[in-house]
Amino acid sequence: MRLFSKKESIDLTKKVEGVKKVCLTKKPLQNLIANVGMALDYSGSMDRLYRNGTTQEVVENLLPLAMNFDDNGTMESWLFDDNFHRLPDITLKNLSGYIQRETKRYSMGGTCYAPVMRDILNTYKNNKIPAYIIFITDGNNSDKEQTDAIIKEAANYPIFWQFVGIGNASFDYLQALDDMTDRYVDNADFFQVDSINDITYNKLLTEFPSWLQNPKVIEMLK
Repeated sequence: MRLFSKKESIDLTKKVEGVKKVCLTKKPLQNLIANVGMALDYSGSMDRLYRNGTTQEVVENLLPLAMNFDDNGTMESWLFDDNFHRLPDITLKNLSGYIQRETKRYSMGGTCYAPVMRDILNTYKNNKIPAYIIFITDGNNSDKEQTDAIIKEAANYPIFWQFVGIGNASFDYLQALDDMTDRYVDNADFFQVDSINDITYNKLLTEFPSWLQNPKVIEMLK
C-alpha cells in the first residue's frame, strides 16, 4: 500500500533535514539519543483542528524530531481531555492518516493535564536517556493542584516538558509552570502561538538544550 506520493516523501525529507540543521546549531543536541513523546489536547474546542487536517499536519511536522533524536525513529503519542488515551507509537509506516484513524474511536471531553502527565511520567521515569515531551493545548486545565504536584515530581527524572499554547486563550497557568521555582530542576518551557501551524523547531528547542546541560540532569542520566 502506498504511504506517500513522491511529493510527500520529498516534503518529509526536507522536514527531517530542517530539524538536523536546527540541532546542529545547538551543541547539546548533536548526536543526542532521546525519547520524543507528544500529548495532544482532545477537548471539544480542538474539534475543528482535528476535522480539517491541521492536527495531522502537525504530527507530520513533529515526527522528524523523533527521527532525529530517537534511536528507533518513533514518537510516543497520547491524547488527553478529562482523562487520556495512549495511542500507537507514530512511525513512518503508520504516519499517513494517523490522526483520523487513531482518534475516531474516542469522544472529546474537557481539559485535565494531570492524568496524561502521570502516565507520561510513569512511562519514562526509569529511563537512562532523556525524554522530550511536546504538550499541545488550546486552553487551561481544571486540575492545577494535581498538575503542580506531578511537574515537581517529574523534576527528579530526566523528563523535559515543552508546553505549547494555541490561540488567544489565557495561558497564565502554563506560564507559571514554566516559571515555577519550587522544584528540583527547571524541567519545562512554554510558548504560545496564534495558530497551531506557527509551531517551529526553533521555538520547540529553545530551553531543551540548556536543560540537558544542567548538572542535576547530567547526574540523573549516569
